[in-house]
Amino acid sequence: MKKILVMVVAAMMATVNVNAQDELKNEIGVFYGFESVSNIFSVYSNMFAAAAGDQSSFWGPVGVEYYYHVSPVVGLGAVAAYAGCKAEDEKTHKDDLSEIFITVMPSVKFNWLRKKHFGMYSGLSAGVMFLSVSANDSAKASDPDAKDETLTSFMFQATALGVEFGGEQFRGFVEAGLGEKGTLCAGLRYKF
Repeated sequence: MKKILVMVVAAMMATVNVNAQDELKNEIGVFYGFESVSNIFSVYSNMFAAAAGDQSSFWGPVGVEYYYHVSPVVGLGAVAAYAGCKAEDEKTHKDDLSEIFITVMPSVKFNWLRKKHFGMYSGLSAGVMFLSVSANDSAKASDPDAKDETLTSFMFQATALGVEFGGEQFRGFVEAGLGEKGTLCAGLRYKF
């Protein structure tokens, strides 16, 4: 009788565990992108500084994302990204310009292939980017147009193809698209 009771309890626990995994509606992820819109913007805005002997270094975007799945196919959420650029004077080796990009975008994700250890999706995000440009005192002294500025702009991300792989809850992902997450983006995602 004890064996039957233990087997029934074990079967019930296995069923509850399977149902709980089918109901993973939340996901949170972290990512790093390559060739984002802010990176391209930085390259063009610093072309004049580079022509004057400055060297630029860009990082990011690094970011987080959250989705709540209203159905197995559609997830609604948000993406936040942080990126930056520094321009260093070639002669003094000091940073004379820095740019910080902070982006926040509501987002929708369409899961069009859902398997136990593999998935494919597309997504669309649109929101706002805050840009802070800072010039040091020597840059301001040598160029009367150099000044600290804060700008706000529309920003987007169109993910044409995303591929995720791994376990049911913890997965890696790679995305190809255009926008602030980059033309290529990779990261880790946790579903709960």
